[in-house]
Amino acid sequence: MDLERGWRGDASEALVAADILRNGYGVAYPHGHEQKYDLVIDVGGELLRVQVKTASDYDEYRYELEISPEKYPEGTVDIFAGAIHEEGTARYVPAHEMEKTQRVNFNPPREMPSDWHREQANLPEEFSIDEALRKIREFTES
Repeated sequence: MDLERGWRGDASEALVAADILRNGYGVAYPHGHEQKYDLVIDVGGELLRVQVKTASDYDEYRYELEISPEKYPEGTVDIFAGAIHEEGTARYVPAHEMEKTQRVNFNPPREMPSDWHREQANLPEEFSIDEALRKIREFTES
């Protein structure tokens, strides 16, 4: 899908918001553009800040979420979300785990060329909203 640059961010935010709602959480949009986050997710009364990015096609089966860490000081974002328009889905990385680049592999493990590839692959289920929330809970409780 080739989205014009001006609409890409809006489409990505809408895709992520719909995914969050489908998973049973509330979502809100902040007013203005001064915040470091694009959405707020309501998880049982706890509010978390979500920065949305459009994931780019890395190769045939992988998508890449890339950020500039210096733009997001610690404590300004709780979750980074990558909107994957080609798959009609989103993937989530807790801010405390996000590095400059994160890749998610959509290639079915049985089609990967070796056991090493299967062991190293970042599979979609490892980056669901529920998995990201679980990791945040573990991090804050430790």
